[in-house]
Amino acid sequence: MLCLFLGSCSNYKDVPYFQNSATYDSSVSTGLPDITIKPKDMLTIFVTSTDNEAVAQFNIREPRPIDEHDVAAGHVRESTRGQRHHYLVDNNGEIEFPVLGHLKVEGLTIEQANSMIKSKIAPYLNPNADYLVNVNIDNFEVTVMGEVKHPDVFSVTRNRMTVLEALAMAGDMTIYGKRDNVKLLRENGEGQYEIHELDLRDANVVNSPYYYMQQRDILYVEPNTAMAQNASIGRTRTLW
Repeated sequence: MLCLFLGSCSNYKDVPYFQNSATYDSSVSTGLPDITIKPKDMLTIFVTSTDNEAVAQFNIREPRPIDEHDVAAGHVRESTRGQRHHYLVDNNGEIEFPVLGHLKVEGLTIEQANSMIKSKIAPYLNPNADYLVNVNIDNFEVTVMGEVKHPDVFSVTRNRMTVLEALAMAGDMTIYGKRDNVKLLRENGEGQYEIHELDLRDANVVNSPYYYMQQRDILYVEPNTAMAQNASIGRTRTLW
């Protein structure tokens, strides 16, 4: 029993993050990567202008679902319904946009999608009117599971999240999580997941192309040997 107890104790060197921070090389950093649009993304697109009537043709008006609070307050009127402009990117990487028809948006950054749509609607608008296109990924979510305190699916509102931020939202790793082999599952263009391994004990992990998460990424923290041994003892406790 003493041998089992000693064997289940995690070594200190397996716990801290960024153990070699003194040798971290920032010169090889790739900077902030731009999120690109992928199939199955749900885009929210608003076109606004000083000439509201001119841009109305580019905005889809969808009635907001009526809830019990609206009924109780007597607010069930068309004027109180919100506007939502949602476009699902299909498997071909396209959306169907009012007036313009099918637009290829796969692989574009948010800024590139803004510029592309803005240039295409320009011929339909008064050249003296100011207008703005706002594209956003509405269903940017990441999943954190395994040896973390609060595994869950988390929504990303800033279109940017690092691996450490995702772990922080999940309450960080437990003491039984393997810091040297965190697995990141990422969907490629064919809809298949690729598995990438990250060593969070190494400070240079921030230079990894997988340090910044993308939409629908899955972060999995493996249990260490101590946790596996504890689970085995728990299953055979009656026999013991």
